[in-house]
Amino acid sequence: MAASNIARIEEINTESDQKGRTWSIPVAPEDQSRTPIWSGREKWQRQVREILNSESGIQQCKENSVDPERVYAVAVTMAGVADHRTGRRVTASRERLADKAGVSVTVLKRARRVLSALGLAREMVRGRLLRTIERWAAEAHHGRNQVKATSVWALLSLRATVVRYGSAGVVAASANGDPADASYPQSGVRGPQSLGTTLSSSSSVRKKYTTRANAREARSTNPCAREPRPIALQIAAAALIRHAPALNPPGHLGRVCDALRAHSVDPIRWSGRDIARTLSEDTKRRGWVWPNTGNLKDPIAYLRWRLAQIDWSVPSPTEIAIAAKNTRNAQRRATERETVDRNGNAASRSTRESAMARIRATLNRASR
Repeated sequence: MAASNIARIEEINTESDQKGRTWSIPVAPEDQSRTPIWSGREKWQRQVREILNSESGIQQCKENSVDPERVYAVAVTMAGVADHRTGRRVTASRERLADKAGVSVTVLKRARRVLSALGLAREMVRGRLLRTIERWAAEAHHGRNQVKATSVWALLSLRATVVRYGSAGVVAASANGDPADASYPQSGVRGPQSLGTTLSSSSSVRKKYTTRANAREARSTNPCAREPRPIALQIAAAALIRHAPALNPPGHLGRVCDALRAHSVDPIRWSGRDIARTLSEDTKRRGWVWPNTGNLKDPIAYLRWRLAQIDWSVPSPTEIAIAAKNTRNAQRRATERETVDRNGNAASRSTRESAMARIRATLNRASR
């Protein structure tokens, strides 16, 4: 009996290919075969964003009383713990996923219901208490006593979803044919890079020539317009493009300089690397996905939109690092001064020897 149980435990762990520090409930092979794999973490997240912006996605969020932005944050968190090749094996607990996504457990449940209804995620096995043989298998896997296991989810890519690129950026049609805006899920209007217009062609031509004439007049009447941009501003703009290639504009780098100057980004305090790092951290905090190189129709409009949402008067990462380094140096110098003072106040060897001699003499007289 014991030998058969040991063989059964080894068979369970081998067939389910257990990984990680916890033991997950095995998924039946027939369920695995009926579940398609995703197209990759980045593509799946982009697909989720597009479908949440569609009419069906917005309707599902309304029916489940959850904000699309939070659904997307949960989706990004689940993608972060999924198997990178298949999108399966999402076995993290609800508490852990909710904490990483910055939402409550209740919002996490609603978000997963939305993803499941849209066909973007599937609960393969519901979490439950483990049976005796499963508890033995869990202990054989990680060496600890495990009483229950979490649900097992799989992230799916909809093959029927078609993504096309139009004049307003990325435009998606979901599986049911609903158009999906390419902006972020919390925004239901055109993004800053949208260039759609309702003017006629003749009006566009007149506007173009009028704009060019006004620009020539401004250049001729404003002598400050010809002043070169500060070298520090140019260095910051070049470093920003190097660390964030998606923002590289077609044409002159001066457009990036003008965007930074328009939003009061001090190039003396903020290096290009600091700006790129702050934009990346703000994107991650909002649960968004940084655009790929070449996906933006108007990178400068996108940059101006993102710069306007951040407070650039706070200390930059470089300033914070320098302040921390100065604090550590000051503490080290203070410790060194204390050591020197303590050593200086200590008695010399000759003084200690003479004092010990007097003490011994006193003790000898007292004993006699």
